[in-house]
Amino acid sequence: MSVKREDLIKAAKELNDVLGLDPQIKTGKRVTEKELSEQILEAAELILPEDDISDETVKVIKILKGEVVEEEVDDEVEEEEEEEVEDEEEEEDEEVDAEETEEQDEEEVENEENVEEEKPAEKSKVKAKPTPPSTGVGVTRIGAAALVIKRAKNSMTVEDWVKRTDELYVKEGGKPNLKESRYAVNVAVKVLETYGLIEVKGDKVSKLE
Repeated sequence: MSVKREDLIKAAKELNDVLGLDPQIKTGKRVTEKELSEQILEAAELILPEDDISDETVKVIKILKGEVVEEEVDDEVEEEEEEEVEDEEEEEDEEVDAEETEEQDEEEVENEENVEEEKPAEKSKVKAKPTPPSTGVGVTRIGAAALVIKRAKNSMTVEDWVKRTDELYVKEGGKPNLKESRYAVNVAVKVLETYGLIEVKGDKVSKLE
């Protein structure tokens, strides 16, 4: 299931506001949908349970991760089932004579009960879709930045953090890109410093116990 560009932009703007991203996710015309999707997924790693994220943005993130949005699928199945039930009832009305009205009513009730019993089985078939194939990357770029500072025993410069993040991301199967790694480190610094987990002095970063 694909996501419209306008939905990607709405989700990116909400994540910018709620998470206070710095630098923020760019949403201009020159930014491709692929770049938007990657930045949204990276920012999604920073979402905490107490963050007030709208259902629409959560839905966009789930679709980008390849997760099945079950509620919408169930709604479509229920609509199709209701149309089939209505068609069956119309056909029965045409075939039954006026003298068999009472018998027709009993049959309709039985048909409706049978349809309701069949719904759970049909829904379960829809939910049992295969899991999308893995991208082959064991960690996101922001996740790599978090792992680097978590494993650090001594203070380091921001630039050293960027290089280590890029190296770890490549080691996990990703592609080298210092620009994107620097963005990931900047996001991690913003969040970790806000929660008092690191201390930044000049270009030096230290992990707080």
